[in-house]
Amino acid sequence: MNGATIDVALGFDAHYAPHAAAVIASAVRAGKGARFRFIILHPGMTDEMKRRLESVAPGATFVWREINPRDLPDFDQGADLKHVNASTYLRLGLETLAPADCHRVIYLDADTVVFGDLAELWRVDLAGAPIGACPDTYVNETDFADRWGLPRVDAGYFNAGVLLIDMDRIRAERAFSKCLQFIRERRPVFADQDALNWVFWGRWRALDLRWNVQRDMVIGSLAAMLPAAKRYSGDALGVVHFTGKDKPWLREAWHPWAWAYWKHLARTGFLPEIANRHAISPLHRIRMYARYWRRRPTLKRAMA
Repeated sequence: MNGATIDVALGFDAHYAPHAAAVIASAVRAGKGARFRFIILHPGMTDEMKRRLESVAPGATFVWREINPRDLPDFDQGADLKHVNASTYLRLGLETLAPADCHRVIYLDADTVVFGDLAELWRVDLAGAPIGACPDTYVNETDFADRWGLPRVDAGYFNAGVLLIDMDRIRAERAFSKCLQFIRERRPVFADQDALNWVFWGRWRALDLRWNVQRDMVIGSLAAMLPAAKRYSGDALGVVHFTGKDKPWLREAWHPWAWAYWKHLARTGFLPEIANRHAISPLHRIRMYARYWRRRPTLKRAMA
């Protein structure tokens, strides 16, 4: 896979497009000259918005795949899901809408920032597993297994915000179609993430935690409540995932790497409208960075 074009998929609507642009900018910046093909799953995007997003990565290829929202299950936005919307289902469209020559793909949520070279993630050996992911810090895997009558396994429950996917296996198993069917019939609390865990229970490959560094892993008071295996103390960041309600574009939210979101958003042309929408001034962004240096998580190697 050395020198290969790296397929990266994202699913988002027009509201999340600026945030996805920051993800794309960060991936390209960290990619050290890698060739990217971005597969964009969306419920309808204007040509102007497509042009703006493509301008973020002028050397990359973009494949646009529109999904009719009527083809997706109804989205039940429960109390635990106020910070997400039905666009979370879009990733499941990869089974039928990814290009035929897409055999492996990295999926990224639109609330992530890439710090590491995705070529390293792309080369991870899945050892026959259909999907690679990192453990989720919020959902208790034992409770999940008991709720759905699944055997308790060491692999546990994964977070779906960063995935390395064997598309040949997904197509052969019609695995994402099974996820959609599970959602329609069972109405799980965490929507497609629950469905993905149900379908791949006990047969996913655990990735190094640095590829999905979730908020609970690095906020001291929250990390203290996690088992040691879910606390991030590595020497580098791969992908930071802004899980939960404290998104980096929200004025009152705190996250150590919120500044990185704004750094990459500034490379997209979307910064003025997002800053205005959320009343984030240049001074506020400077203070955000200063706060990071005062309260940054302890890593073996500083990430600046």
